[in-house]
Amino acid sequence: MVNFLYAAQLNYNTQVGGELANVKAMNKVIRLGMPARQQAN
Repeated sequence: MVNFLYAAQLNYNTQVGGELANVKAMNKVIRLGMPARQQAN
C-alpha cells in the first residue's frame, strides 16, 4: 500500500509539473500573439 501511494504521489507531481510547463508555454504564445492581433485590428 505504501508503495502504491508513493507511486501515485510521483505520478501526481509529474502531472502537475507538466501542467505548469504547458501553462507557461501557453502564456508565451498568448503574449507573443497579442501585439500581432492588435496590429491586425
